[in-house]
Amino acid sequence: MISVKPFFRRRTTRKIYCTVLTLIGLALTACNNQSGLSISVNTDQIEMGRSVRVQAKYTPAAGDTTRVMLMPYVNGKRWGAHEFPDSVGKALFLLPLPNPGLAQIDVAVVPCDTTLWCGLKDYTPYLTGQPALDKDPRSNIVSVEVTSRTIPERPKGNTTFVSQWEPWFMPGSMWTTAQAVPLLGFYDFTNRDVLRQHLLWLMDSKADAVLFDWSNHIWGCKHWSERGDGVNAIIHNTEIALEVMASMRDEGLPVPQAIIMPGLSNGPPGTMEALNEELDWIYHYFIRNPRFKGLWYEFDGKPLAVILDTGAMGVKEGTTESAFRVPLFKMTLGWSAEEIDRLRQSNPPVNDSRFTVRWMSSQNQKTGHDKLGYWSWMDGSLKPTVTYKDGVAECTTVNPACFAETGWTAPEAWGRRDGWTYLESFKVALEHRPKVVMLHQFNEFTGQATRGYGPDGNIYADSYSVELSDDYEPVSLTAPGFRGDKGGWGFYYLNLTRALVDVYNGTVNDVTLMAVAPPHIINEKLSVHWTTVGVEPENYTLSIDGTVVADSVTETGMTLPIEGLTPGEHTLTVTANGVGTRYALSPYEFDTPTNELQPVIIEKQFIIP
Repeated sequence: MISVKPFFRRRTTRKIYCTVLTLIGLALTACNNQSGLSISVNTDQIEMGRSVRVQAKYTPAAGDTTRVMLMPYVNGKRWGAHEFPDSVGKALFLLPLPNPGLAQIDVAVVPCDTTLWCGLKDYTPYLTGQPALDKDPRSNIVSVEVTSRTIPERPKGNTTFVSQWEPWFMPGSMWTTAQAVPLLGFYDFTNRDVLRQHLLWLMDSKADAVLFDWSNHIWGCKHWSERGDGVNAIIHNTEIALEVMASMRDEGLPVPQAIIMPGLSNGPPGTMEALNEELDWIYHYFIRNPRFKGLWYEFDGKPLAVILDTGAMGVKEGTTESAFRVPLFKMTLGWSAEEIDRLRQSNPPVNDSRFTVRWMSSQNQKTGHDKLGYWSWMDGSLKPTVTYKDGVAECTTVNPACFAETGWTAPEAWGRRDGWTYLESFKVALEHRPKVVMLHQFNEFTGQATRGYGPDGNIYADSYSVELSDDYEPVSLTAPGFRGDKGGWGFYYLNLTRALVDVYNGTVNDVTLMAVAPPHIINEKLSVHWTTVGVEPENYTLSIDGTVVADSVTETGMTLPIEGLTPGEHTLTVTANGVGTRYALSPYEFDTPTNELQPVIIEKQFIIP
């Protein structure tokens, strides 16, 4: 045996030992003075299109009061809504993961450079899909395995559910007036991962078709060739979406079919020549493309084209007076009634040789355009119009919220009311059971900033705030929006859409869906309203802070005394008796229906001042 002596001296050992202690002390001091960010996930494996919950904990350096935002990344690219850490440094991300394979997730710390709602003067480097920046401090990396899954074919019923899908998000879009932050982050419509996730959600929520909005393409044009560059960009976006749909179909997934919505009059009217040239171009470039064969939704034996025409230019019986009943239309159409009437009468007919054409207006409760056969983009009524043709219900449009003829901030508008408005509008579809139900709408996220339409600048359309908007794409529950909202609806409206379609299609016939509008105090009483779809409850029980205050209630609204309640937050509970549900309607994730019926109970917080 060979003996080897240790090659050190005791004195040297003591010096090394002291040096190590010194370094440890310095490291501990550094830990106390430097910032840190750690993340964890609730699972290490999910199915594609589902979401993982990422919990972040940010610790600033001692004395550092810099406002920061947290940016999630997946496989080195921006993905997901930004979040701001709360008062204790925590933030929750709900990250959908659309692609099978390994997803490596980390989060970057980005200092805010503005007090604006989105945190940054220039958000461009952090738009969805952008690569990570070396300058940003990063968290640890967590890995999640994303597995493939099958999606069952949609039931073949007598009604087609069509989701209005906006392709207008161009590369570099700044989302400056978005009322909420999508769970995918601020995206553009050329990002194939975004489109894939959208389509997975649309399939999961049982949309049969999607409606591509091309409604602004020929404003004031005499010919299709006069279209602007922005129009070509939306065409490009649409083509990418069709490519993604075709690729997902190749995987065996039941992708929704496609419908294009050109426009004739929405802004300054185009000519019928321009519209017919556009339809001819769509047919030859898109419909005849072998790659897209089978993707087009057919109605009465031909691909469907839905043409937005708020000025009722498409039929000789139309009148500009009917359109001008809506102040917004009078302003956006931009022409005098005499000019529009003259063009209407001189226009040739639409060329419907290759398409089944259906005209679409909006605010039909005011214009009466449904009587001319027009479908509706959105009506400003809890009971949307139903368009009939030859005595058969053909189309109605349901929505989570709606504005009437004078916009979102007018008293005639109906806000979301936590799903109450959606259920009320959906009852019209259940009653009439038309051939087509428009789901208004998946993703809009835009609106007027400080001044709306009209001479007083007080007519706000599109989106206004979380409450006064109609999108149902999942959004962050906590990231602020343009109007100062402290987060949005999460998965709630996507889950509600899926549940309503299941009830309509008879996929389930034993459930009750209930929505309770936010309670509010009027004349020192608590006013509360609720509504249900599905199996009718026997009655309802209302409790405040666990104490029953009304039992065996048969109405769907009442006022409750609040005498004796102390100032501060309280909980109202509404229970639907004698019924059950299989849908949690979770804001945190896409629902998996339960095998057993669950109680129908909703809790709402309210504050006594």
